[in-house]
Amino acid sequence: MKKPSFEDHTYLNSLRQRQTCALHIHWDGSIPFGTLWNFYQRRGEKLFLPERYSDGRLLEGDREIKTRKQLYDLRDGLFSKYGIVDVFEVPTRAMQTAADLKTMARAHCHYLQTQNIVYAETRFAPWYHAQEGGRGSTLTLDEVIGYSLEGFEQGKEKTGVKVKLIVSINREVASEAAEKIVKASLHFAERGVVGIDLACYEPASPPELFENAFAMTFDSPLKRTVHADEMVSEEEGKKNVHTAITLLRANGIGHAVHLHKNPGLIQLMVENHIRLESNPISNLTCGFIRDIADLHLDTLAKQGVKVTINPDDPQMWKMGDLVHNLYGLGKLYGGQFIDTVLRNAIESAWGLSDEEKQVLREQT
Repeated sequence: MKKPSFEDHTYLNSLRQRQTCALHIHWDGSIPFGTLWNFYQRRGEKLFLPERYSDGRLLEGDREIKTRKQLYDLRDGLFSKYGIVDVFEVPTRAMQTAADLKTMARAHCHYLQTQNIVYAETRFAPWYHAQEGGRGSTLTLDEVIGYSLEGFEQGKEKTGVKVKLIVSINREVASEAAEKIVKASLHFAERGVVGIDLACYEPASPPELFENAFAMTFDSPLKRTVHADEMVSEEEGKKNVHTAITLLRANGIGHAVHLHKNPGLIQLMVENHIRLESNPISNLTCGFIRDIADLHLDTLAKQGVKVTINPDDPQMWKMGDLVHNLYGLGKLYGGQFIDTVLRNAIESAWGLSDEEKQVLREQT
């Protein structure tokens, strides 16, 4: 795995000065762990390491997390020591009540402000925060979405950062549950929710399983995006992207790490004006690519694909912010490429008016 060094601080700081938009960012994966530590400390709620390591070995000794450093060590052990569900449990548990959802929405806006991200289409899976999620929440899906939107409005008042929601279907749910999630999303169409998404573990749940749920949005204002070709073989990835476009009528595709190898899919993306939500540092950190150059994003952009660059889960690993993604790609492809992908994010945003896009174009 070849991760950028980020040694050119002058260049990194110049990128930090640029106003940006994030179109593929997970709410639970973008809450700073320092913020989460403070949250649990105020609540007087104890945190514990998982009972087992990711390889199945029993974790012996005192599992209580007693310091901020221990909490960061849990995060930094993602993949090498701990499973993804165990690490994501820390932010997810902090989002189980109306008040907590609003608190974490404001925290997310504050994080975005520190990154000079002025607009985000933030995604989350409300199932994990509702009664159905099994984490103690008493909220309905509608209440989860509604309280979240209230929190983001409060965050906007404090930070000036505009957040619109993309509601994710977590792939492990049955088709009936997926339809229930979409139904709740439709209640908030044009009220802060701009789209739906298909997320989580891809290999066991291909897009065609969710055709009926996505079809519920075909005559609605909601857009559709799909995590596809992220964590599967090249052949499976090709099939999943094709299905997402032709069957689920996707307006956006998240990841698509093998897209550059498939001229037919590239043509579909271009002809249908589908945005590519690329997440290079995430793909690298998760081991789905060996180098960010493996994505060939420069070639895709030259072929007319609407390439956007995103941070995915920026607080789940070191140096995962949007600016770090831009740095690595800028060093590879130069400033003109960076200008293009930043402009693409503005143009392909689903929750910005034409006037807002014009203002951002001038500022960016």
